[in-house]
Amino acid sequence: MQHNAAFTRDDVVTAALEIGVDRFTMGKVARRLGVSTADLGRTVSSRDDLLVACLERVSADVTLPSAGLRWPDYLRQLSDSLWDVLDANPGLDHTLIDLAWAYVPFMSVAKRAHQALVSGGLRSEDAYLALNYTLSTVLTSHQQAAAMAETIESEHQPGRRECGIDIATRMWDERFGDSGAALGMRRSHQLHGGDDADRVPFRPKESWLDRGAMAPKLEVIIGGFSSLSNVLSSGAGGDGASRGPSPASQSNDTRESSVNTLVLVFHPNISESRVNKALGATAESLGGNITVRYMYDIYPDFNIDVATEQAALLGADRIVLQYPMYWLSCPPLLKKWLDDVLTFGWAYGSTGTALHGKELLLAVSVGGAGSAYGREGAHIYTIHEFLRPMQGTSRVIGTKYAVPFLSVGALEITDEAIARRAQDYAAVLQTAELPMLDIFG
Repeated sequence: MQHNAAFTRDDVVTAALEIGVDRFTMGKVARRLGVSTADLGRTVSSRDDLLVACLERVSADVTLPSAGLRWPDYLRQLSDSLWDVLDANPGLDHTLIDLAWAYVPFMSVAKRAHQALVSGGLRSEDAYLALNYTLSTVLTSHQQAAAMAETIESEHQPGRRECGIDIATRMWDERFGDSGAALGMRRSHQLHGGDDADRVPFRPKESWLDRGAMAPKLEVIIGGFSSLSNVLSSGAGGDGASRGPSPASQSNDTRESSVNTLVLVFHPNISESRVNKALGATAESLGGNITVRYMYDIYPDFNIDVATEQAALLGADRIVLQYPMYWLSCPPLLKKWLDDVLTFGWAYGSTGTALHGKELLLAVSVGGAGSAYGREGAHIYTIHEFLRPMQGTSRVIGTKYAVPFLSVGALEITDEAIARRAQDYAAVLQTAELPMLDIFG
């Protein structure tokens, strides 16, 4: 076998996805790349490791609907987007159904969708349920469609192959005819008007080869949550307790003004930046309770006005430190800012409680690919491990340490990926409750 020394982890992931997330083996991937199975150990440790990498790649390629839609329209467009992802990745549907952990790499996508649903009028807890039901419906409907579209050996005519939907239709008609009378069902004209026998419940339909089985189920979900929202907004919850007014009845300003956010951008050359420039511009465009300060522009000589900085921090509920990772650490001005501004007796020490209870979010861009970080990567340690000093600082000054917002692969990231990352950043900055890490998280 010819030894191919040039392949990368990304090449291995691409090969596995081309074979299929449910069908690839380490042997098949190795043969596709023209290497030995043992060679794959240089980039992936196991099939599970490779499967996680595949799911992360698919997750990064998910295109979510535009923000600002009403939640029913967002759910409809989201279901179509998810269907397209499943179409592009055969076998993904039952991988997500069969493996209990397979959904985890998609949680950042789910978080963004949840935020969009809340902005579109759903309560937070209802938005999570709606996402759960929608995802389950899309997955099972797509799995059914794939089975209906599959061709298998015909039992009636050896040597010929039949489409799954043709077999299912023939079996149905042999047992029940073209109506559901044998099951005590009313015909479609009695249910909906018209006399289309193909609309008899459960009789296979050509539309099931695409989204025909999904769409009506989704409308039931939307109708259910619409009714629930109406009941709860009137204060008549099922447990007798109101869950408060619907977000749809509140303005965006009301929902977002409770979190005063200070974004401090520490990039030495922001005009030449791609990722940080886009993220900073997005944060500025949000306005309202979000303030953005470009620290290298304010302090080009590194002479930091401590009183001004401390006053800005006191007025914030959420402090965002946005910066590129330099030498596995932070830019020099940020280090000096930490030294000068977070003084003893003010930010730490027995009387230094000025920042206690505030949120601290790191928005960090990393030039290298994600595969460079971790036990199998060139840097050995994960990005979160390199951020431990910042997490330790957060603990000392009494802030709540949010899950960092990471933009990885900044040196080679595409414009489209930057645009998606900027949209994600806007959603994170506007969310009312950030996920937090404990001291060992």
